[in-house]
Amino acid sequence: MSYDLNSITDDSILVFEYYTASGLDELCISSEAESLILALVEDLKEEDVYLLLNEKYQYIAKDLDNTINIILLNDDFDFEDFLLKDASKFNRTIFIASEEDDALYGITRFLEESNIKIYNSNAHACEVCSDKFEMFHTLKSQITQPFTFKITLDSDIYWKKPILFNLKANNMKESDFEYGYSDELFDSLNIEKKYIAKPVNGVDCENIKIIKSKEDVDDLENIFDDGSEILIQEYIEGEVLSVSLISDGDNAIALSLNKQFVHITDDFQQYLGGQLPYRHPAKDMIFDKAVKAVKSIEGIKGFVGVDLILVENDGDYEVYIIEINSRFTTPYVGLREVLNINIAKTILDLIDGKISIDDIDHLSFKNGVKFIKDNGVLKIISTDN
Repeated sequence: MSYDLNSITDDSILVFEYYTASGLDELCISSEAESLILALVEDLKEEDVYLLLNEKYQYIAKDLDNTINIILLNDDFDFEDFLLKDASKFNRTIFIASEEDDALYGITRFLEESNIKIYNSNAHACEVCSDKFEMFHTLKSQITQPFTFKITLDSDIYWKKPILFNLKANNMKESDFEYGYSDELFDSLNIEKKYIAKPVNGVDCENIKIIKSKEDVDDLENIFDDGSEILIQEYIEGEVLSVSLISDGDNAIALSLNKQFVHITDDFQQYLGGQLPYRHPAKDMIFDKAVKAVKSIEGIKGFVGVDLILVENDGDYEVYIIEINSRFTTPYVGLREVLNINIAKTILDLIDGKISIDDIDHLSFKNGVKFIKDNGVLKIISTDN
């Protein structure tokens, strides 16, 4: 452990990313984690920043501005020790964490209870958005989403029946219902409308399964542990997009539309990166839907990502909201390079009440950017705007 907190002032701000502060090492996440925390610290270099790092990741601080204070942790005095002993010495913090193992919610709640001002979503918003089924219920009367239900994979109960029933019923024609329920009818169906199974709480490298047969349902036992809560969701064919926004807790503004590069097979999903700004004739409608979704969940603040599927049918578009990430997401790394505002500083000013959402206007892009995950490294590539 190596740090000195004697020079902390009321204006000092604690900055960290959960993986790099905890010393966790997961290839599919750590490359994004490193890029995100470096980007955030760079944007806040005019502030009195105290950056929390585990010694395993101290190499990422070598090129930082020398005004950045580094708090270096190790296995003897780790991230949790720091939170319990020293976090309350700070008046304010901005941080990055994922929903995995309720890390985002747990850290947020702890910091709130320690009376530290947080420039991120509050614990309530993190709890709702981290649980994809809870988010579905919160938004279902206001936002278009895929049909969704939840099952618990329990060897003591017959959990497969609701999946099979919904799968088959979703593929029946209206005329089929005239003949009533029939196992023979169901078994003869050609399954075109599929479902997707995924963890209720998941991150980019999550397990998924495309369901289009009884065998696929049976295979869930090989993918998920007994007792797992699994989200079963109608599989929507369309463009995989996201919207990056910032919010002050009451109002929100969309910053960019992002095309997502996602590799999906029947048994695997991998987030590979994205491209922004993505030009699309439905952009304004998509922005309106994303803003409405964010405003529908109380307490979302700071940088936010909304994942969605855009479906086109004879020139008409429909937006399906898939999930809301009440936290910094990967597009931030590319967006800050090309947008004409300092996003992190704008978030501080918004939540401090120095500016309002309405003051953020005339957004423009210097050029476009792709962010690609390649062999554990997140690469940023400039493109023509």
